[in-house]
Amino acid sequence: MSSLEAIRKKLSANGGWKELSKVVLRVIRDQPNDALRVFETLVQQAEAQAGGPLEGKAKDAAVAALTKSLNLLRPPAPAKPAEGEPEPEPEEAPAEMPYIPNLLNNGNVLSAAGINLGAGEMYNVSLSIYDFAIEQAKKGNNFKSIRFFGKILGTRRDYYVIECGKDEWAEPAEGEAKLAEPMGTGTNQYQYWVTNEAGSGADWSALPPVTPQQLAVAKRVRKFFSGDLGAAVPGYPYFPWKEAGYLRCQIAQITSDTIISPAGVWKFVDDAEEPKPIELNEEFKGVSASDILTPSRWTTHRAYIMPELGRCVPPEPENEEEEKKANPVSLLTPCDQDPRTKGNLRVSLCSPFGIRPESDPNAVVCAYNLAWSGAACVYQGQNIVNVYVGYGFKRTSERYMEPEPPVPAQEFALSAEQEDPIKKEEPAKEEGAAEEKKDE
Repeated sequence: MSSLEAIRKKLSANGGWKELSKVVLRVIRDQPNDALRVFETLVQQAEAQAGGPLEGKAKDAAVAALTKSLNLLRPPAPAKPAEGEPEPEPEEAPAEMPYIPNLLNNGNVLSAAGINLGAGEMYNVSLSIYDFAIEQAKKGNNFKSIRFFGKILGTRRDYYVIECGKDEWAEPAEGEAKLAEPMGTGTNQYQYWVTNEAGSGADWSALPPVTPQQLAVAKRVRKFFSGDLGAAVPGYPYFPWKEAGYLRCQIAQITSDTIISPAGVWKFVDDAEEPKPIELNEEFKGVSASDILTPSRWTTHRAYIMPELGRCVPPEPENEEEEKKANPVSLLTPCDQDPRTKGNLRVSLCSPFGIRPESDPNAVVCAYNLAWSGAACVYQGQNIVNVYVGYGFKRTSERYMEPEPPVPAQEFALSAEQEDPIKKEEPAKEEGAAEEKKDE
């Protein structure tokens, strides 16, 4: 009996073959990249669910689990028109779509570096990102780029995070407090959206902008995420901005400290005012793996968050005589000189096969960040992928202890007691009243 017939027999025992056939038809119709691996993952999941003929409640549970997995890959069914109304024409994707990296190809590169969410999960995330981009474009919220930031693990549910960029951001509405760093600058250069479940029809939620006050408190807090954006963040110091604000603070620190690239990928914009912005170097043709096996051949290209200010862009001076401060760490600083990555980067060659694997044009090189466990930048050819998968904690050399509350302030020293002048006046008034009575 062939393997296909064996799988068909197992799935037919609990009703999964019909659903799997629909998935095969969709793979043929949509022709996604790396379709074979996606299909193999689905077959393995279905075969594990089958495990032989099932009966009763076990059969119902297996069919329900398989159907739920397949529904994540199926686009939502269009609404049926009312009686007498014509069927609506199929909607086309908007003409202007943001740049979205090929997540399935990136998944293969990450797998070579030991970072693997699984082909099925990566495919679900890819579907949800494309659905999100189409939905936002229909609403007129046209992003320039959408990047998969990574996955932050929680105690009850996890967060899938995407990073969205724009050329111009809307001004804050009337009545809204102005941000220390407006959208599109500094720590708020990008907007971040999260969801708990990946797949078609995922519900994405926008995270609020970050402020220096939030960062100052978040750096002293160390709490696991629950997966609920509205949950409180207990402990000391008190963090009043809920888990959504705490998550945004951690993302701001991770992006600033861990996003890197090989030297030469980015360059400063010519004829620009200081501080000069950066842009992708179109003349970059790639480098060999042997040339980027040291941290000095990697550069940071996200703004440095100044710890004393909690922001990337220094504020304007209050007096005209004062000079405007500059960020002490410039963009494109080599990683062996940048305080964020100095001593915290381990570069490894992830293609150990062959006589000289570092000379292989398809060799994979991974730069692991040791300060933020789970953050890595993987390079293969001209494909560069920055990703984070972890709990959102920065590594510490000492055991974490929750900070103690501050010592209560002492009472202010009182001066020498003085006699109450009112009490002096009252006896004098009484004596005067007594003398008036005598005179009468």
